[in-house]
Amino acid sequence: MDPVSHELPPVEATKGERLLGALSMVGLGLLALIVTVTVVSRWVGRSIIPDDVLLVQELMVAVILLPLGLVTAARQHISVEVFTARVSPRTLAVLSALGHGLGLLFALLLLAAGAKGFLGAWKTQDYYNGVLHIPMWIGQAVFVFAMVLFALRLAIMIVHDLRRLGAGKA
Repeated sequence: MDPVSHELPPVEATKGERLLGALSMVGLGLLALIVTVTVVSRWVGRSIIPDDVLLVQELMVAVILLPLGLVTAARQHISVEVFTARVSPRTLAVLSALGHGLGLLFALLLLAAGAKGFLGAWKTQDYYNGVLHIPMWIGQAVFVFAMVLFALRLAIMIVHDLRRLGAGKA
């Protein structure tokens, strides 16, 4: 049986998801700028950006997690199609719904752990040692915010896949 490509169509991303994707790109540019300035200034003899490693660490949370909803709506996650390339469109839609369901389960587990970490950091007002004294709760709040939105997008994708199955479009 020759593999046949049955791709499920993307779902339209919301304005909020597109905005978060744009913010992620801005964050990536800022991250690259911090790294470049730090490398050049260290080469010259003195680092001019304090707590550069912490800033990059906190920015990476936003750069990686904020566009998750956008990527999910476009169905652009990395996937291996060894077996799914040979299944019927209906089976592919069922597998998509199951995959989104498992993803939602894992996202909720990560969300619970992130919320616990955020609440602990907020309660203690811990901060990273360094010149800038960056509060730990900021990165954790971004993580929780992004995971809430990602979980909502996964739930929407499950509903979309199930409607597609129910309507016989798959």
